[in-house]
Amino acid sequence: MELYRNTLSGVTNRGWNFDGLLPYFKKGIQLGTPPRPELTAIYNITYNPSSYGTNKSKHSIFASFTEGHEPAVITYYNAAKKFPGIQVPIDGSVGSNGLWWQPRSQIPIVKTRSYSRTGHWDDLNRSNYHLLTATRVNRVLFRGKTASGVEIIPRQLNTSSSQKKQTIKAKKEVILAAGAIHTPQILQLSGIGPAPLLRAANIPLLVNLPGVGSNLQDHAYHPPIVFNFTNPPQLPNITFPPSLPPGILTPFGWSLVLTLGLPVISPQRYHSLSTQYSSQPASKYLPVNTHPSIITGYTQQLRLYYSALSSPQFTILQTALTNLSQTAPQLMHTFSRGTVTLNTTHPFNSSPIVDYRFGSHPLDIQLILENIKFVRRFYTSPESQLYKYAAVEISPGMDQYGTDENLREWIKENVVPSVFHPVGTAARMPREWGGVVDEGLKVYGVKRLSVVDTSCWPTILGGTTSQTVYAVAEMAADLIKGRE
Repeated sequence: MELYRNTLSGVTNRGWNFDGLLPYFKKGIQLGTPPRPELTAIYNITYNPSSYGTNKSKHSIFASFTEGHEPAVITYYNAAKKFPGIQVPIDGSVGSNGLWWQPRSQIPIVKTRSYSRTGHWDDLNRSNYHLLTATRVNRVLFRGKTASGVEIIPRQLNTSSSQKKQTIKAKKEVILAAGAIHTPQILQLSGIGPAPLLRAANIPLLVNLPGVGSNLQDHAYHPPIVFNFTNPPQLPNITFPPSLPPGILTPFGWSLVLTLGLPVISPQRYHSLSTQYSSQPASKYLPVNTHPSIITGYTQQLRLYYSALSSPQFTILQTALTNLSQTAPQLMHTFSRGTVTLNTTHPFNSSPIVDYRFGSHPLDIQLILENIKFVRRFYTSPESQLYKYAAVEISPGMDQYGTDENLREWIKENVVPSVFHPVGTAARMPREWGGVVDEGLKVYGVKRLSVVDTSCWPTILGGTTSQTVYAVAEMAADLIKGRE
């Protein structure tokens, strides 16, 4: 858990860690539907009720356990819990990797998605809360170096002509929450960002902040590893009590999750992998002419990451266990860093240029390779309970991709560098490390401008990002209210 805390807080530690955020997880998220006792007994579902909040308002985000049923999950569960190195924590809140049950963002009773609209907009009826749809923020406006408002453009007009622009003035401050792709774009269009980029885009420089748009991270994905069982397992025939509701045969979806660190994934190689690149300068893995401050910050991150690789609690692999014949592990910590920059030819009329630069640090490819080799071992090794089912790999296939060299080529051809969890492009780090916002989430070099979305996270989490988004937002709200 300590390494998880450190990767969330970056290198400094003034409350932006697990302990500091825990009250805000509980404030922003409550337990919607607990697991049914009938399913708990059959599937060994465990969870810690005290991990959830006590906010019982309908204006909340709900985490609910599914009421679905998929017998193949039992086979998966029994095989994973006895596999060497895999632990079974009570749930995902205790800081231990392993095999655990993950709730969904789901509203109780109606079983629809629980998210920002349902939790913080529908039926709120507040006179001081206005939502403008189909509207794009063009840039932040300043009076000197003090944010005074924003310039917006209705999206349907698809134009940036001065006659169509509108201005919204800020009484106290401007708070950006446009996400890790568009927040740096807005900052750059507002004159805050790397001086060479803004000069090329012919945008007047307000503050030279080289870190705006750098440090992009995400979770990476590749197609599933698919198997065929020569001796198929006999799935249990389960009879449920009549008390269970109709539709109980809907699948579990993402409920059973496996998260692992490198010592479990690659017990023979994790130490050598954690030290293999540690003597190389960080600048080797960044674009040419990267600003020295960004190199400094990246150096600090790599120092932590190389050390963390030796911990079983530093999550490298996450996968859902539902379809018994296949699994697709995600890489949860990437060592490469990407960029978000303006299209300098048409900066106000085009989308930003997003370059994940995945694989620019060779450990990214190597860690995915180790994940795939773990999956193969989990399905076919004599140390696995699945071994007796005689699994044969169909895709990508051992015949064509049995060697590390061939498998690396398959990864390069098939990897998807994003699962829509981008973070880090306006990082909360010291300015001299390429940071963009301070501990209070205020943008360096200007006044009355804050960033509260995932772009302010210095490094990515070893898990899906949505619940932490709400927790950070709750903490940011207290920070902002505390300035009054």
